[in-house]
Amino acid sequence: MFKIILLGVIFFSSFSYANQPFNVFVKREFNGTDSISGFGATAAFGPAHSLVKGEFISSLNYAEVLDDTGIMREFLSLDTGVRLGVYDKVFVYIEAGFDAFEIIVDDSKDDDHFYDSLENNRVDGYAGLGAGINTNNMRVEGFVKARQIDGDTWDSDKQIFYGLQLSLFFMPVQITQD
Repeated sequence: MFKIILLGVIFFSSFSYANQPFNVFVKREFNGTDSISGFGATAAFGPAHSLVKGEFISSLNYAEVLDDTGIMREFLSLDTGVRLGVYDKVFVYIEAGFDAFEIIVDDSKDDDHFYDSLENNRVDGYAGLGAGINTNNMRVEGFVKARQIDGDTWDSDKQIFYGLQLSLFFMPVQITQD
């Protein structure tokens, strides 16, 4: 687990270059019955002096989701996506992504040997809108996401989540020669 976290931080820090912030965050998403808690990182991309920017985002999450039969499902997910928005002291963005664990863990070898008519496990995805406030080293944002969550034999009962995210910024160090 620690290796996955460390590799993720290295991956995002390699995309972050001069004047582009790299940040880590904690988040909490919920609706009437479900909750998703996670931590992750983002790396900004785009012109340094433009307000229109993008971010690569990834987070490791623990989810508790009520399925369509009334059973509470618990699982880990690795949300991986991209954001595009207008970033200043106050910012807005749109976001889209998927659960990378479902691509990594899905065992297609079993599909040739066994067929279950109830099995319908698509890669979980999401799309969202968010807004927030930037300070010098911190960011607070609220968001709404539409999520498609399912397992081999179940679908989630609800698809809309809303939540809060708290981020800490790390600016890359610029080395100058005198």
